[in-house]
Amino acid sequence: MSDEAFHFAEEKSSALPAEAGCWKVLTVEDDATYQASLLHNLRGLVIEDNPVEVLCASSAAMAGGILAEHTDIALALVDVVMEEDDAGLTLVRTIREVLGNDSIRVILLTGQPGMAPRKDVMLRYDIDEYWNKSDLTREKLHAVLRSNLRTWQYMEKLNQAKKGLQVIIDASRNLYSKHDLQAFSQSVLDDINRIIDNDGGGIVCSCMNTVRTDSDFTVIAANGDYQSLNGLPLTTEQLDKYSSTLALAKNSHEHQFRHDFSVLFFETSNIDGYQYLVIIDSPVKPTEQQIYLLQVFSENIRTGFANVALINRVTKVAYFDDTLNIYNRSGLLREIGSMSEQERNHSVLLLVAIRRYSDMMIAFGESYCRSLLLSFMEDITEMLPEPTSLAMVNTGVFGIVIEASKVPDAGVLEMASERTLSLSGIEHHLLLSFCRTDLALMSRLPASEVIELAEATLLHADENKQAYCEYKSVYKDQITGRTLLLQKVQKAILNRGLSLLLQPKVDMKSGRAVGFEALVRLHDDDGNMIAPLEFIPLAEASGLITLIDQQVLGMTLEAIQTLKSFGYQLPVSFNASAVDLYNRNYSKAIFSVIANKLVSPELLDIEITESEMIADYDKFDVLLKQFVELGMGVSIDDFGTGYSSLSRITGLSATTLKIDKSFVQGLEHSASDHHVVEMICRIGERFGYKIVAEGVETEAQRRILTEAGCYIAQGYLFARPMPLDSIIDWLRNNDGAGES
Repeated sequence: MSDEAFHFAEEKSSALPAEAGCWKVLTVEDDATYQASLLHNLRGLVIEDNPVEVLCASSAAMAGGILAEHTDIALALVDVVMEEDDAGLTLVRTIREVLGNDSIRVILLTGQPGMAPRKDVMLRYDIDEYWNKSDLTREKLHAVLRSNLRTWQYMEKLNQAKKGLQVIIDASRNLYSKHDLQAFSQSVLDDINRIIDNDGGGIVCSCMNTVRTDSDFTVIAANGDYQSLNGLPLTTEQLDKYSSTLALAKNSHEHQFRHDFSVLFFETSNIDGYQYLVIIDSPVKPTEQQIYLLQVFSENIRTGFANVALINRVTKVAYFDDTLNIYNRSGLLREIGSMSEQERNHSVLLLVAIRRYSDMMIAFGESYCRSLLLSFMEDITEMLPEPTSLAMVNTGVFGIVIEASKVPDAGVLEMASERTLSLSGIEHHLLLSFCRTDLALMSRLPASEVIELAEATLLHADENKQAYCEYKSVYKDQITGRTLLLQKVQKAILNRGLSLLLQPKVDMKSGRAVGFEALVRLHDDDGNMIAPLEFIPLAEASGLITLIDQQVLGMTLEAIQTLKSFGYQLPVSFNASAVDLYNRNYSKAIFSVIANKLVSPELLDIEITESEMIADYDKFDVLLKQFVELGMGVSIDDFGTGYSSLSRITGLSATTLKIDKSFVQGLEHSASDHHVVEMICRIGERFGYKIVAEGVETEAQRRILTEAGCYIAQGYLFARPMPLDSIIDWLRNNDGAGES
């Protein structure tokens, strides 16, 4: 036997797949004589103009190595009995289950049929044919190879088409814009060319299903000779060759196959109203098999277009404002999140807020304000050159990502903060706030934190009536500090780590204590006190203020009872926020204490600020009136700062007005503060309110207050806030003030 008849496993074959000119066949046989016979019978065999190349292995182990190296082997002739009785069957299992090769055609050969019965083997193993060696003549061997190699070729092409389309379908799950539709369509063209072995050009074009003329189709993907048409509308001249076939495909909703081109029809009319036509030029007419493969492939294309349409619909709902047709907050988050560090380093997020937009919503209604936003959006896009992204970030707040070099300077934006828009013949004067955030300062931060920091900066500017502000790196540290402080507040509430101090209210004529104000204090783990001005606003903003005030109420009741046990029955005032008064459980707790006679109502005094009182006067007035009727005191804190109208003052459900310390501190040098204090005292005298001054620190302030008619005060001149034990000592040293 000539060595030239063999191809040994260790030799690298330069053969190409069948499409490039050869079929690869592996013979696995430990009988050298039969192996030689197979090689002799296969020598020179040509199937469909492609020669057969034979690779040989003398054992299952050797065959495994060859199969792993040559992934394009089309067919394997495998002997059942080799180094082991079931070596061939083990190799079949290795091919299918270990190598995962389900396309190779496996022909099992045996010289001992009794060792592996045909019926049993065909049922248990994934093989394609099973032959007795003595029955496999040269002619039958050639016929078996022809049949199986053709099947392998068809299956291989179909598998390749399925794999290619699966990639597209998998990718289509992440599609979210027109660009992704183009990418999907481009892949369709490339995959079709691979399936039909075509090197001609192709076009994917789309139009709404209401369009009646072919020239209204727009090219969304193209390759080959048509690549220059990408993104352009098809012209009549370009359509001349295809016009009748395009019309037939559109009218029949069916694919059309011609000698030198094919037209595939798809639609997603029930989703977004679009139709798609895929035009494929081919130098030769597609074969029946290729047409069949295209039809099979087309079902997956149809699914792909539907997936893209559905994803685009979901994307629009999730990432776009349906009225303005721009990104919403989620869309802007995604855009910023997808930016590279280099892109962020050269970009700015500009927030533009319409001040008092919520008031406009109440006054004009949502529909009218949406129209106003549309007009404003047009106005702002004219003012700002070429924004990368435009989004509605929040109610009345636009977010604009723009190249840093193109952002107008602060002076220009400040001048633009007053805009006039005309809508339905009505002129609207808008006041705007701008916040510039250089994304270079946040190149590593998540998009959500970028927007939150920008909003926090904008809110700070809005509170200070600033038309323009810029984010500074230090703001992040401040916000982080507030977050840590908030965590300390939460921990203190959970661990009952809040403490109560009492500050005496003193009769300035006699010097005797007539009551107290309960003040909450917070200490960190090191024992350092955190000022109320630091943690109270955070607690109010986070909703923790109710939990704090509930604990303060409980500690106040305990303090009253302790004072009573030492013989002191003096009223203690405690602060309540608007949130507390909205909370029914809070007021119920107070009513319950009084109903169960745990504390006399005359010893309870609830304080609420004037600004919170007038914010929801009608609702709060009813509740406060109930407190007064029960015998409790109701103090209006910081009086004079809330701009109460005279009509409100005359009917106020309160027992006490507290002069804000800002007026007290200005008594010695400000005539206007002096007049305000005198006016509050006259109001108290005229309408029967007690008057208490806060923050008295000097003898001069006491003298001026008493001359104006205010006789009760609290402040460092008389006593600092003290814990309960110190208060009792202070009372004992204050001539027994307040004893019953």
